Amino acid sequence: MAYHQELEPEVGAFCLNLESNQMELLPSLDGVEEILGYKFKNWRLLEEAFTDSSFPDKRVSFERLEHVEDFALNLLFTKKHYFKYLDLPPSALTRLQATNVDTEKLACVAIKHELHCFLRHKKPFLKKQIRKFSQAILDYPLHFIGLVDVPKVLVDIVESLIGTVFIDCNSSIDTVLFKDLFEPIISREMLKIHPVTELYEVCPKKHLKVKFVDLWRESIVFDVFIDDQLVGRGTCGLKKEIAHNRATKDALDNIGRIPSEKDSADESCS
Repeated sequence: MAYHQELEPEVGAFCLNLESNQMELLPSLDGVEEILGYKFKNWRLLEEAFTDSSFPDKRVSFERLEHVEDFALNLLFTKKHYFKYLDLPPSALTRLQATNVDTEKLACVAIKHELHCFLRHKKPFLKKQIRKFSQAILDYPLHFIGLVDVPKVLVDIVESLIGTVFIDCNSSIDTVLFKDLFEPIISREMLKIHPVTELYEVCPKKHLKVKFVDLWRESIVFDVFIDDQLVGRGTCGLKKEIAHNRATKDALDNIGRIPSEKDSADESCS
């Protein structure tokens, strides 16, 4: 019994040192204020915004703050687009707003401002996932419309941060919308059509029949046939939807050869 009692102070000291080292490794959140150009009144709230549920401190995580963002950010962009585009109908305003606050846009905001560097977490593969995502989006300077897998935590960070500021500034709408944070804001002119929607619009105009073949479970592949010709193929081991979108984008890139081949056949017959 005495043996265990003698060891207890050493164990306690070890735990304190471990916690101390852990705290030293935590990124300073001062940089977040510099990025936003905003001084937080409630610093504990900011810590909560950058604490993932995997972190040993089980008392807080950003999950509740994400809920606030759903209201705040949608309201902000609704107001912005309503006064900027006086001629747009509600359906177009809704689509424009949705594009500026969707998971792709928010993840890109996190990467652009390196907000993920401030995250407190214990996820062993997160750095690898974020690095892979950062490389993948280099081919899409504005919006990658369903062609890249988005690490959810990047979205969570931005959502919780917006929710934090919304609460910290007493729900001031104009304070929350940080223009530089979301630049480039996607305008009406920049808005792109989703590849699946575009393909279904293009094919009827060209009198072409489109067919999707789902081979994802067997070989993580989606194929697109147009007039019984293989025109597009997409793969993605993580999500079938992304393989589908990539196959559609590939088909759109190759669809130009279909009419020319039909024209050539008509000419040979004549």
